[in-house]
Amino acid sequence: MLNLGDSILFKIGLILLPTFGLLIGTALYSYMTITRYSKTIKRLYKMNFNSLEFERKRISNDLHDQLGSKMAIINRTIDSLSNKLNEHQKPDLNLVQSHLLLFHNDVRKILEAIHPRDLMNGNWQNSVQELVNDLCIDETIVQVEFHTAITPKEEFSYHLFRIIQEKLSNIFAHTKTKRIQIVVNDENNYFQISIIYKHEARLKTFLTGKIGILKGRGELIIKDRLKIIGGKNKISYNSGYISDLITIPHEHFNT
Repeated sequence: MLNLGDSILFKIGLILLPTFGLLIGTALYSYMTITRYSKTIKRLYKMNFNSLEFERKRISNDLHDQLGSKMAIINRTIDSLSNKLNEHQKPDLNLVQSHLLLFHNDVRKILEAIHPRDLMNGNWQNSVQELVNDLCIDETIVQVEFHTAITPKEEFSYHLFRIIQEKLSNIFAHTKTKRIQIVVNDENNYFQISIIYKHEARLKTFLTGKIGILKGRGELIIKDRLKIIGGKNKISYNSGYISDLITIPHEHFNT
């Protein structure tokens, strides 16, 4: 038989049991709700980035069409005007036409920067190659080597291109490095991108906590894009060089 103390504890237990059950049920419900909303937010965030790339593509295509149409009209007008000018006036018109051609080429480069044509055609490697080619100015040399035949799936190729673009922008903005080496390969079921450049004393002014982690908006965007594609980023330095390694699972690539 239960003594008085045991009886009291048993009754208290019976009173508290529904409360514990309610707490456990509430905790499980809260966990399931938070998990569901977290997945929804992640999906919406990914859609936001995809919408951004789609808008860039639309703007680039619209500007390209408008530029082509306007340039055709301008060239016809110049040709018509050329027939009405004498030989002494034509050099001035030729100079104007030359400046228009330079302007046309500059705008086309801007359109390529907004949304690379190679990305539209699904050629990710060419888009990266063109990106580094444009950065090779004077003594600055950026080289990229591809040691893999696999390429990112379309929905991930834009993110990966923008990550590399932002990484290179950060390097040029915060260092005086003149030579950057990019190596792309796949190993152990991971797609890897290594960005290697010389370490400088000035880099210590922005190496905070973890090596090479910048506090700017660009770095936050890189982190968000990495999260979307399931990528990881490890930055280290050795013997005077920074090594910026990006790894992404094979499942996000075409083999």
